[in-house]
Amino acid sequence: MEVYRINITDAAKQDIRDIGKYITDEFQEPIVAEKTTDAVLDAIFTLEQMPDRITFVKDKRLAGQGIRPLYVKNYTVFFRIETSPNVVDVVRVLYSHRDWATIL
Repeated sequence: MEVYRINITDAAKQDIRDIGKYITDEFQEPIVAEKTTDAVLDAIFTLEQMPDRITFVKDKRLAGQGIRPLYVKNYTVFFRIETSPNVVDVVRVLYSHRDWATIL
């Protein structure tokens, strides 16, 4: 089984930090914030194996760019797969109910 290297873009790293900060600041729940960001990171690293198990997004424009969604709690991890070399690029991590098609 091939193993893919995970590359988290600067934008996605900032998204994860922002998620933690939002939960901590708005809900005064630092433990929930840490659990949520840990869950997002854990889910991202499951993409090291068989990332193509996840289909493309339904938006045709983004699907044409190879964007795939990984759902984690209330968030969506958007990524694409590069096969030479085997790399998963995590592009963004956004609140699932946002209009992500206009953001990406």
